Amino acid sequence: RFLKDLDTKKQVVFDTTYGKERSGRMTITIGLGAALGILGIHSIMDIRRKEINVILAGACLAAGVAWQFFGQKTETAEILLSCLPGSVLLGTAYLTEQKIGYGDGWVVMAAGVWTGVWDIVLILTGGMLTCAGCSAVLLILKKVRKGDSLPFIPFLLLGCIGRMIV
Repeated sequence: RFLKDLDTKKQVVFDTTYGKERSGRMTITIGLGAALGILGIHSIMDIRRKEINVILAGACLAAGVAWQFFGQKTETAEILLSCLPGSVLLGTAYLTEQKIGYGDGWVVMAAGVWTGVWDIVLILTGGMLTCAGCSAVLLILKKVRKGDSLPFIPFLLLGCIGRMIV
């Protein structure tokens, strides 16, 4: 709307609708940037040590909740909803006796608070599809066996990068 008004050379009046749209775009940029940082740091840990620093993931989660609650004035229900995909992963880790680790769930929960529920679902979907494709290629090339495990957070990082591009 703003660009259309500029093209017709009308006088543009700043209204509250435009302000909210602009603020929303900035929120997405900050949230995805924070998620990129969280996933990047934890990817390095996951690749090098095959474990996640849960204290760091918890600190990222707490910072995200504080930013959403105090900085963005996000409702509590929306914050809790953005934690849902990570909570599902934590439940999956429990049910599968850590075939997927608890740390993965905490990192997804932290990234989800920063991005919101829909973006973290897209990031998770991209990460899972990338992981499945990579696993299939490695199995075909006989680089891994059926019972081997791969670090999951780097695939989420790829999903986040894909989300930023799309």
